[in-house]
Amino acid sequence: MIVENQLTKTSCNSRLGLEVLPGCNLLNLTDLQRKQLKESLWKHGVIVVKNQHLTALELEEFSRKTFGNFMFGANSFSPDPALSKDIQSKYTAILGNPKGFNQEPPEKILGARFWHQDKDALPRIEELDINALYVVILYSVKVPEQGANGQSHTTEFLDLVEAYNNLEPSHQEELEKIFLYQISPMSGRKNLKWDDIPKKLHPVVSSHKVTKQKGLYLGSWNTAIPVGMEGRKEEAQKYWQDLFKTVLERTTVYSHTWEPRDVVFWDNSQVMHRGTFYDHTKYQRIGLRLGVVDC
Repeated sequence: MIVENQLTKTSCNSRLGLEVLPGCNLLNLTDLQRKQLKESLWKHGVIVVKNQHLTALELEEFSRKTFGNFMFGANSFSPDPALSKDIQSKYTAILGNPKGFNQEPPEKILGARFWHQDKDALPRIEELDINALYVVILYSVKVPEQGANGQSHTTEFLDLVEAYNNLEPSHQEELEKIFLYQISPMSGRKNLKWDDIPKKLHPVVSSHKVTKQKGLYLGSWNTAIPVGMEGRKEEAQKYWQDLFKTVLERTTVYSHTWEPRDVVFWDNSQVMHRGTFYDHTKYQRIGLRLGVVDC
């Protein structure tokens, strides 16, 4: 099932995609408004603030004031003299084809069109427990005029709290005993030996740090390995795909239709997502992405 309109109630009653703080400027929020924004994010999993005008540095400033200093990406993003300074900063990734129609999307962006959870890519450090509240903020500077099949450009989200609640009790009980090794998608491409691959062990079922609601953590189809299936890649992938098929059959997909100046927040402890296709030879997309752990 696909929920197309992020701003109105639908027959599917998805809790994802609530519009918050209408008419507000994210750079001038009060402490109360910041608190309300975060409460809405933990409650709804995905929230939207519309009609913002932000540079990359301002996005960082907002994130720091709202969620704290625990941001990632400083070693990845170096200044590009061919791009405007307004869309560049230390912790902000530029998504899409900011240099124009001839720019091929990088491999990692193409991989983002599969269902995944961004928390897989977090480093393994003591400060990050398995239920760390990793928030991704995506700001749309420029939106393709068309996405897949001539439709509007979208990003799709899957509610993993609803997914858990929709399973049969016996299946819930079974999954609560299973752990998955979660491997960063980048590490999975390097053909490392199993013992040399950076990985984290995460239960399939865990409780949200704030709401205490149980939900699934599935990671990605090609980098999540159930304990006991190490070295049996095809079997591990089939297990994941069978489980995900069950989840997808029972769970609403929320599809966010992008408009310029949207800021979308999602809580990676509660949702999976995937990007959707657009023709980069005809249309331009510029998105500013920032990931931060709420402290």
